[in-house]
Amino acid sequence: MFDLEVAQDRDLHWLLSPGVKPMKEGTAGSAGISGAPLAAIEVAPEGREILQVINSLPAMPEYSPDQVRAQRVVRGNPWDHGNPSGILRRDIRIELDDCTLPTRIYLPEVNDEYPLAGLVYFHGGGFVLGSIESYDNCLAQLAALSGCAVISVEYRLAPEHRFPSAVYDTQNAFNWIYERAGTLGLDASRLAIGGDSSGANLAAVACLLNRDQKRPRPSLQLLIYPCTEGNTPTPSRQEFANGLLLTQAGLEWFHNHYISKDHDSDWRFRVLHAENHSDLPPAFVLTAGFDPLRDEGAAYAEKLRRAGNPVRHSCYTDMFHGFINFGTLPQCQVALSECASVLRAMRISAGSSESTYDPG
Repeated sequence: MFDLEVAQDRDLHWLLSPGVKPMKEGTAGSAGISGAPLAAIEVAPEGREILQVINSLPAMPEYSPDQVRAQRVVRGNPWDHGNPSGILRRDIRIELDDCTLPTRIYLPEVNDEYPLAGLVYFHGGGFVLGSIESYDNCLAQLAALSGCAVISVEYRLAPEHRFPSAVYDTQNAFNWIYERAGTLGLDASRLAIGGDSSGANLAAVACLLNRDQKRPRPSLQLLIYPCTEGNTPTPSRQEFANGLLLTQAGLEWFHNHYISKDHDSDWRFRVLHAENHSDLPPAFVLTAGFDPLRDEGAAYAEKLRRAGNPVRHSCYTDMFHGFINFGTLPQCQVALSECASVLRAMRISAGSSESTYDPG
């Protein structure tokens, strides 16, 4: 196990570019680095330009999931990350009991370590949207920056596969990779789990399930603006209900497709309300100041910290939900570099001879 607090002191010195400052150790409603309250901060101009284009498009809840998926393929992402050099892509298939999950492994060619530290990543998209392809350049960049392998898993989406299918896929995909780490060129003792938005929810749930079931323990949980409150209203959900990339109507559209009202109190959907958050892997939680999920992400970081887990929390106060996918944004580049620094710390600090799996 590596020491996240020590690692962050060693690796943070180069992260901040001029004028781009994430809020550190923030909680809901707290001040940013400059001391200005969140209410006094505006979305960065570069971000506003992206939001203007997105908000000029027809509203997502007016369409079916299949229609939205098709529109996204046609439009693509004009603000995507570039495709880095020196990354080998390897496509495999994870064979589970009742499904097969397409998976892509990003291998940094410049890293002469063997076996490699890795991150098993689950994409965002409200449990309904997203794919390996839509995150391809982003995760290739993360592999290049961190020197770690990144394993992108395409779990089953709603409404074709409703809750808890994605929960099952996430936990079992991580365990499948862990158990075959050697044949995949990965070091099981340096294997993290992570994701963004709904994918971060699933990664957090997998950590809790594996702890309870005495299954493999990830070395780190990397949670980018995680959804942790299910359908529960929060101040940030009310404040940012309209006009941003993720709206209240969009949240309802996602969740109505994913989970029934009979199950929406299940802790595997509302992971903030799990009974016990102790004895979990170190966590890096990244949030955005203009995000309906800001408060619950900060609350989850605090919940983990109060339960005795090493936690680092950064809030990018002038950004919005989904910004990690917009590689043209300077804030996105800094955020991805910060994620990479945490992965490098894991890669350096967690020795390959030490297993993170506690069989007791």
